[in-house]
Order: sequence, then C-alpha cells, then structure tokens
Amino acid sequence: MNVDERNQVTTLADRCMRLVWRRPALSPGESARRRVTVYLIPYVFILYILAYLDRVNVSVAALHMEMPPSEGGLGFSKAVIGFGAGIFFWGYWILEVPSTLSVLRWGARYVFVRILVLWGLSCMLIGTIGTPISSTIFSWLPAIDLNAGVVTGLDAVVNALFGFVAQLFGRTEPLTWFRDLAAFYNGLSTDPVNQFYFYRFMLGFFEGGFFPSVILYLSLWFRAADRAKAVANFTAAIPVATVFGLPLSGLLLHLNWFGWPGWRWIFILQGVLPVIAGVVTLFVLPNRPEDARWLRGAERESLLGDLRREAESKAGHFNVRILLSHLGIVLLLTTVYFCLNVFSYGLGMFMPAIIKSQSGAGDLASSLLAALPYVMALLGMLINGWHSDRTGERVLHVSVPLACQGIGIAIAAATDGQWIFPVLAMILIVGPMLYAHMPAFWPIPSMFLGATAAASAIGFINMIGNLGGFVGPYVVGRAATEHATFANALYKLVPFPLVGAGVILIVALYRRARPGTD
Repeated sequence: MNVDERNQVTTLADRCMRLVWRRPALSPGESARRRVTVYLIPYVFILYILAYLDRVNVSVAALHMEMPPSEGGLGFSKAVIGFGAGIFFWGYWILEVPSTLSVLRWGARYVFVRILVLWGLSCMLIGTIGTPISSTIFSWLPAIDLNAGVVTGLDAVVNALFGFVAQLFGRTEPLTWFRDLAAFYNGLSTDPVNQFYFYRFMLGFFEGGFFPSVILYLSLWFRAADRAKAVANFTAAIPVATVFGLPLSGLLLHLNWFGWPGWRWIFILQGVLPVIAGVVTLFVLPNRPEDARWLRGAERESLLGDLRREAESKAGHFNVRILLSHLGIVLLLTTVYFCLNVFSYGLGMFMPAIIKSQSGAGDLASSLLAALPYVMALLGMLINGWHSDRTGERVLHVSVPLACQGIGIAIAAATDGQWIFPVLAMILIVGPMLYAHMPAFWPIPSMFLGATAAASAIGFINMIGNLGGFVGPYVVGRAATEHATFANALYKLVPFPLVGAGVILIVALYRRARPGTD
C-alpha cells in the first residue's frame, strides 16, 4: 500500500475491519480479502435472509389461512398448505443453471435485480389470492374447453404411453393429466387454491437462481482457500431468517389494515422488501473486482492476480468422464441431501402449527416458541461446523446430527399431548441438530470427488436434492389433515434423517473402497 493510500481518510469499512481483525493486514492481498468480506458478505447475507423469509412465511400465515372465509381466512386444509408450500421447489430448480450462466454473461448486479424484484412481486401477489385483484390478473385468459379434441387427444397419448405403469400400481381409471391441467388453468381467475399454487410455483421459479448465483458470485471474489468460510457466513442466514422471521410474521398476523387480515400483509410487506433490495442492488453491487471502486489500487491488483493464477491452474483439468466415474458417490450424496430437505422443510413449513398443536398456545406465542428451535439450530450449526473444521472430520459430523434428528422427532411424536415434553423435545433435541450437518456436508463432495469434479457434482446435488423440499411439506400436510394432531405427521418424517445418516456412512465406505480423486 503506497503513502497516498495510507493517508486516505478512514472509512467505515476500515473501522469495521479493525473491529473484526485485531491484527493489521500484512499484505495488500490480505487487506483486499478483508475489505471484500466487509463489503459483500453482510449484503448477500441480508438478501438471503429475505429469500428464506419469503420461502417460509407461509408457515405462520397458514395459521389464519386455514380459518373459514367468514373469519378472514380461506378455509385451506393442511394438505393444501403443504402442497402449496412444497410446489415452490418444482419451480425452484428450473432457473438454477440459466441464472448462474447469466451472472457470467451479463453480470451479477442485473441478475440479482431481476431475481429480487420478480420474487418480491410473486410474494406480494400471494397476499391477494381470493380477492378481485387476483381474479382481474387472470380474467383475460381464454378458457379451455375440457371436452376439446386436443385435451382428450393428449390424455389418450398419455394413457397409451403410461397407462400400463398406472395399472402396475393398481390404478384402473384413465390418466387425465392434461384435463386436470386445463381445469387448473380455467380455475385461476376464481379459485384461491389454484392461485395459491400458481404464485408459490412462480415464487420458486424466480427465486431459484439466487443461491447458485451467489455461490458463483462469491467465487469471482474469493480464492478457493477462503471460499468455504465465505459460503458458511452466507448460509448462516437460514436459521437467522427463521429466528427473526417467525416472530415478525406472528406480529403481522394480527394486523387488519384496509379490511385485509394480517396473513395477507405478511406476504405483501415481506414481498416489498426484496423489491426495494433489488433497486438498491442496482446501485451498490459491483459485478466483479475490476468494478469495485472501494478496492484500493494495490488491493485490486493483488486480488485479481490471485484469482487469475488460480483460474489458470485449473484450466483444462475437468472432463465429463471424471464426473461419471464418481457417479455412485454423487447419487448417494444427492440421496442424503434429498432426505435432509424432506425433513427440514417438512418440519419448517409447519413449525408454528406444530408448536401450537403441542403447546396449546396462541398464534403469537406459537410463532415466538417456534423461533426457539432455530436459535438452537444456529448454535448447533456454529459449534458442529467449528468442531468439524478443527478435527478435519466430516462424515460423522453429518451422520450423528441426522441420527439425533430422527430420534428427537420420534420423541416429540411419542410424547404428543403430554404437557410440555414434545415442545422441549423440539427445542432441545431437534433444534440443535436441525442445521448442524450443513457446514460438514458441503465440503464432502470436494473431499471425496476432488476439486474439479466437485463443482458440477454440487450443482447436481443441489438441483435434485431440493425436490425434497416439495415432498416434506406435502407428506406432513396430508398426514396432519387426516389426524387431530401432528404426531402422525412427525412419525412420517422420522425415517428420512435416519436414512440420510446411514447413506452418508455408505459414502465413506464407498470412498474407502475406491481411493483416489481426480
């Protein structure tokens, strides 16, 4: 750093750097990495909080969406809530790859603006379902004649191709996929259930590219040696969003503005925030280190040099054959991640309702209590991640928390209706284990596959495994609809973390049997 740079007026970032790192930076490269951390990580952390908040706010809004229309609700069943919560993930995976490619082609700033604004608008529109606003939005769509030749013809083709599969499962009536799809389309202007499903799908569709785009964006700023810590700091937003989001949503639940009940304002107000963030992003987020005016000259040159040398060292090392040779491990890890998402989203999308059922507390108290497992989850995530890094062990740091999840949720189900024991099991056993596996899980692909194959493997694992986010809420919603309590639904979640724990141990045995990386 030259004399002129040392004499520059101390900025807020400099003061933050001195607070976080007590020891002065010994080189321009170290100073650059610290400055990038201070400028970028808090911002993308906040954006991910908004993303996760819009994903799970339905768990609180559902408490009143289930009320009859005469009381301001929609009369939705838990099965409807579960399917709507989960259908988010059918839209989620579609734009993951296109969004990451767009970051490289057009720049992260514009990709993030598009994602933030469109997912915010989708969230806001969920607050309008069953009102004239949503009816007007869809009223221009021409109706489809369900008896039209094209619809019946398409169903005939489906039955010709897949009818034998249906018969294998004991289904005798004809498959009517296109007729059902046309009926759903026709009902968009009048049926709030259809509107709910559509907006949740679009929320996932627009938000889906955010996480992988941020991961790629961070790789443009951080060396491989610093990337894991940057990603860990970013993903810590998941429990933080839930800890603060559930009580906030619980407070909004009791609003009644302009004759609209509070559950609608949860979606509307929490949808406005990412739209505002999108506008702010347009002005504050640089695409690449070359565009960062807050990096000083020597810092920029050192950072770009490190990243350029790292890119050159990796050029030409990857080929599809390497990834295919490790396909068994990739599929096993995908299975684990699928089970993780079935459990975490199946539980998370109904956490306030589960706590309310177990405790008998009111809506606001249930929302506050439902945040406590996530406070414990944040602690468990930090402690397990620290211990995993300290020891260098990954597999047991994933399998043990998963096994404890299964045991904890089984205890919560078995003690249902017995005073406060199920609530304590959720907070003290399930809570600390809920995300404890995450810091140890994501380094495993690189550890077993080697760095070059791991990049593509992680994208595949994330894309397919996230579909578990549909299965979990759907299973819990259907099971809870059929019973007075959530005990039966919780029992249905028990196998998933236990299977995940077993499969991750198989991964270790598989790797031991096939030593060597790419």
